Amino acid sequence: MVDMADTTSLVAEVWYATAPDLSGPALLEALRATWPEAESQDGSVTLPHPRPDGDTGPPLLSVLLPGTPPGEGGKTLPEVGQTWNWLGAEAALAHCRASVVVTEMFAADRTPQERLDALTGVVAALVAHTRPVLVSWPLSQRVVNPADVVAGDLDGPVNVRLFDIANDPGALVLDTLGMHVFGLPDLQCHFRDVSPGEVAVLLFATAGYLFSAGDVIADGHTITGLRPEDRVPCHHEPALLAPARTVVDLDLGDPYAAGARDRAERPRGDA
Repeated sequence: MVDMADTTSLVAEVWYATAPDLSGPALLEALRATWPEAESQDGSVTLPHPRPDGDTGPPLLSVLLPGTPPGEGGKTLPEVGQTWNWLGAEAALAHCRASVVVTEMFAADRTPQERLDALTGVVAALVAHTRPVLVSWPLSQRVVNPADVVAGDLDGPVNVRLFDIANDPGALVLDTLGMHVFGLPDLQCHFRDVSPGEVAVLLFATAGYLFSAGDVIADGHTITGLRPEDRVPCHHEPALLAPARTVVDLDLGDPYAAGARDRAERPRGDA
């Protein structure tokens, strides 16, 4: 199982041909229209997100920092190999010269939805008031067309990745990456002879369910599969693919499941 102790900071990197001036009054004024307590200091910007009434403690902070230039200290451009729905992603890399990193502080006791809303809201505002060419979510290995950035959208912070299995022709692994950042398990499916697009939709929909409800699918319980009548057993296990983390594995059953599974020792039930 995964819990909030395992969370890491949510991070986005907004890429530009020419980076905006984070200390400039125009950008700060635009941000203060939504976050009145936004402050600029030493080339960075902090944006406090108020806690609920009566809730004490430090506010959740979004922080904007200049990114390290490509080539400096080993910094590289974002990887686009696991971005499947933006054909222009690789071409956009040619225009990336500088970046702004958007991250969070004091997020440990905030809900996944609060964290998602806060950071994606800031990224959306930065996109609206500057001219980025690409938005990268490095912890999910995903890049996004700035025109598609929407506040509160899980698509970007969470990515669905696709891999071939070298020693098993025809077998594929799809997994999500990014749920672990929120202290939740990612999803994984090792399969063959099924449309990867259909499995990707199932994984992302299940990720959205866990994001809202928490880690509520017990080992051996089932979820609706690719068809309404399908029931897919789920089990927590170590991820097949890096990074190391806990995933909920979806077993499509024979003849579609790939890889070794000892189903006789696994409990079954209904979610």
